[in-house]
Amino acid sequence: MFYRIGNLVIRSPLSIRRPRKGEDCLVLKTSGSFPPAHPSTKAALTVLYRLKIKKEARILDIGCGSGILGLAAALKNGATTIGCDVNPASIKASMENAIFNQRQDRFHLFCGSANAVSERFDLILANLPASVHIQMFDHYRRLILMNRGLLVVSGFYDVQTAYMEKELARKGFTVLERVEINASAAALTSECSCTWVSLGLKYTASIK
Repeated sequence: MFYRIGNLVIRSPLSIRRPRKGEDCLVLKTSGSFPPAHPSTKAALTVLYRLKIKKEARILDIGCGSGILGLAAALKNGATTIGCDVNPASIKASMENAIFNQRQDRFHLFCGSANAVSERFDLILANLPASVHIQMFDHYRRLILMNRGLLVVSGFYDVQTAYMEKELARKGFTVLERVEINASAAALTSECSCTWVSLGLKYTASIK
């Protein structure tokens, strides 16, 4: 595995290719639910690198999987990231990858859901299926900082995007970035697509 997103290189330990001078690099030993090279992951990373995130931001990675999004955010901004996942194997993978990349001091993990989190964050990352996002909408609003908080959501298809944008707008989020990445397989029906979408949004409503 080896690919670039902006100035960031993602590679496996077995790759013979190396980053160029000046590029950031994450080496991923183990994966979680979404493989590190999945189109959904690439779309989320692309959105993350387009957004203007303040230095030392507080970041929450919901459903952290391999830890790739949280680690990328910590690498880009010197940020502190909290990662959570209901799957113990994902927490183990994220922890191993954080240690391997010497980012364990910037990536704190726990096994559980966003229900256990009460503080607010500058940035929330969530690479999850659409059905899970729908259950998380209120949590995104509850956990985001008012007026400046950013949200990156990924893990759904283009045919689901209109609904996602509509519901997130109802919760007070405005779309800043949209990235689509096509997978290789063709869609089978009008409800099925192989174009993955990631959205970068800002919370602009008052938190009630």
